[in-house]
Amino acid sequence: MIHNVILINKADGKVVTKTRFWRIDFTDQDIQEFLAGYRDLANTEGLSSDTPVYVGPHKVFHSVVDEEMLLMFVTDGRDEDRVISYKVREGGSRISTALRGNSIGYIRDNLEDILGELIFTRFKISFVGSGGVGKSTLLRLLFGKEPAPGGYVPTINVAVDSSETIQFGTFLVTIWDFAGQAVFQDLWAFYFQGTDIIFLITDSSFRNVMQTKTLLRNVRKEAPAVPLFIVANKQDLPESMKADKIKRLLGAPTFAMVATDKTRREEFIRFMLEVAAKTVGVQLPDRPLSEMITVRRRTEEIEAPQSPAGTGAKAQAQVGYEAVPFQEEARPDQASSDIRAAASSIGASETIGGQESEPASTSVEVTGAARGGPTKILHLVFIVQQGEAFQPVFHLGYSGDEIDTTSVTSLISALDSFAGIDKDTGYDAERTDALETIEHEGNLVMVEKSKHFVIAVMVTNNSEEDSQRAAMRSVLLDVEQQYQDTWETWDGDLKKFEYSVFQVLSSFPMRPVSLDYVVRAREAGKPLPFNSREVGRALVQVKGAIDGTSTVGGLVRTLDLPRETVTGCLQIMEKFGWVDFKIEIGPKSILKKKDEVGEDDRKAYGQVVVQFVDLCDGATALEDVVKKVNVSLAAMKFVATKLVLEGVLDVVA
Repeated sequence: MIHNVILINKADGKVVTKTRFWRIDFTDQDIQEFLAGYRDLANTEGLSSDTPVYVGPHKVFHSVVDEEMLLMFVTDGRDEDRVISYKVREGGSRISTALRGNSIGYIRDNLEDILGELIFTRFKISFVGSGGVGKSTLLRLLFGKEPAPGGYVPTINVAVDSSETIQFGTFLVTIWDFAGQAVFQDLWAFYFQGTDIIFLITDSSFRNVMQTKTLLRNVRKEAPAVPLFIVANKQDLPESMKADKIKRLLGAPTFAMVATDKTRREEFIRFMLEVAAKTVGVQLPDRPLSEMITVRRRTEEIEAPQSPAGTGAKAQAQVGYEAVPFQEEARPDQASSDIRAAASSIGASETIGGQESEPASTSVEVTGAARGGPTKILHLVFIVQQGEAFQPVFHLGYSGDEIDTTSVTSLISALDSFAGIDKDTGYDAERTDALETIEHEGNLVMVEKSKHFVIAVMVTNNSEEDSQRAAMRSVLLDVEQQYQDTWETWDGDLKKFEYSVFQVLSSFPMRPVSLDYVVRAREAGKPLPFNSREVGRALVQVKGAIDGTSTVGGLVRTLDLPRETVTGCLQIMEKFGWVDFKIEIGPKSILKKKDEVGEDDRKAYGQVVVQFVDLCDGATALEDVVKKVNVSLAAMKFVATKLVLEGVLDVVA
């Protein structure tokens, strides 16, 4: 196994950067001994210059970086030489490429990102089970958390804790918690993609074991080739069946467990890792878990910076860690104020992901306020009216903030009962002077109502109100016609109307989607806020057609789905981290300003990014614009790509 990765100066052995993945030391004296052995290689006839060097119990593989440095992979000697030799050569090549346009400080800060899968082995493990069997409790135990207060809370859709990863030395294990209810099973094919192992959880009661047997058949149907193990939870209860009996009934290996028992944590982690490692042909070292385990909060998965074509290198952008009992130390977030550091924190990736923000408060008051300047859409809530009650069907978040859609919907309902929203409630009615706008934390919420539906759009100001209201009324007209035959038999199930999200997104896109964008699927995303099987099937169909080289236009032509459904699915999946968009930008690319730079980008990159965007006139090549703002081309290329994907810039040629 690789336990230390070290980059040294070739001349004197001075350490440039070093990462220790296991508690195995490789000292300065060891480095000097390695250098002596390395120099002996050059004077020994018949030996290859990359022959591993033995230093005590360590076997050191090495590769030259830019003729001045040496990359060392220090191992315990158990790995196959051919494999590690390839990895260290590839690692040296990546570091050399990443140094073009970046400082050595960038390499220090991003070494693990650059090396990616050359160092890390990734596992995706899925927990599946019916409600109340203890999946989420087991997940909390693994991450060193107390059981959730207040008793059982059902997992909605795939309440995946994929934002956290167990790091065990050079192993990264992401755990997923799946809801087992039948309504969510159409999405399983979507979520099982890339899963290395499935743990099917039962609460060990006879009734639930029989339910689990049915669940097992469904799981096998969706993921027939994935190894599956049973976790017999709640073994402390008197009515629980023994694990060996459950194994005979279900016909799968079974592990006895009590998820509320903290003392069982290390035992279960060891079992989980051993099973996963065996599944993918990796041998875990025989070392105590308490020395190795950290839990890290997952950030966006990106391509390793400046990866040579064809390497398919992936890396984990390590921008934040959550300390738990097994963790040695927490690494601080790496923030930057200038454009070079900001681009380095992104890496040389050409795909950009979202960020989470703290929830916003929900106080709302009636207002007739008007503000100038460019308008931004922050949120959209689609609401159905049942009798006198208004109920939110879905919410689209265009910013990083969150809102309480139930509170906003209740307020709209209350205000409608007093003043009326669009006094004539016919969906083809002309606009009225009735109550149509409320204020939410300094932002305006425009409200349009048809016979059965309401759309509430939160914006920063009303400078584009007329066009936005026209689009809202057009959507309402289309949706009313779509569901005109529904009302006599409607049973109150809100999922019935979720498919209208694609019509909404065609008029109010969450992000620009060009037909020329290349779409790339990612291993893990955030939970999707939809319960409709119809929506789920569309998402699965679109994601299944993505092969890493597909353009948006290619998907539209290939799939037997309306264009707005395909682009809507891609917007949703990109928003929740299931896909990335990519676009090629080079030194000769010509960019044109399309929109103003957002506040987040100004804070991240400084005033220079505003100056850069203003200079993009649709006629000047990128390399010439960069010279005017005195920033490195490599750094600005990545920032420019982000701005294109955000709709701030457009590629002219």
